[in-house]
Amino acid sequence: MEPFDEVKNLWQQNTAQAADASLLQQQDVTGIIKQRVKKEKENIAGYFWLSLTFHIIIYSFSSYLLIKYWGDTQITVLTAVGVLLYIPLTIILMRKFKALYQPAAAADDNIRTYVGKQYKTLSEFFSFKKRFDVASVPLTSVILTGILFKLYVTGGIAAHLPAAWASCLAMLFIYGLAAWAENKKHFTNPLKRLRFLLEDMESNA
Repeated sequence: MEPFDEVKNLWQQNTAQAADASLLQQQDVTGIIKQRVKKEKENIAGYFWLSLTFHIIIYSFSSYLLIKYWGDTQITVLTAVGVLLYIPLTIILMRKFKALYQPAAAADDNIRTYVGKQYKTLSEFFSFKKRFDVASVPLTSVILTGILFKLYVTGGIAAHLPAAWASCLAMLFIYGLAAWAENKKHFTNPLKRLRFLLEDMESNA
């Protein structure tokens, strides 16, 4: 074999090995990214099931109140308002959760596009939820206060106005704190991690 041919063969072997190593490295990176996205999706799934359970409890309790106290205008109105308040969140929650769990094959086409879609879907739902919390937290506090005082306190709110205000403010604080902690755990922190992942992929592209 001529020296030139030996050099040529050696160059081709090294090039092939380098290409295989590069492909293997890319597959490793993609696998790591998918694992990180999977972890965030599992976190979001935890929120979904907790939220769905909470919504089922609300609808079940509301149905019970409507059936048992149908003739009571105050309870009927307060319960109906509560149900109508949560229906939009339930519908959007189901749609966004379904969008987050699109077929796994979609992730293989373009990992950056896939992560970007996950980030966008989660961000859109979080934006809606923040607006929903602004309205639902105080309204839920008022509705529960009205129902509880109507059912369990003689004379209702009118006869115990200071206590009703104190109860409503306490519920407002508890619901507000719970919403803040929920948003931080299931949305704010995951969105930060997904955004960091996107920025990291763009910088290494």
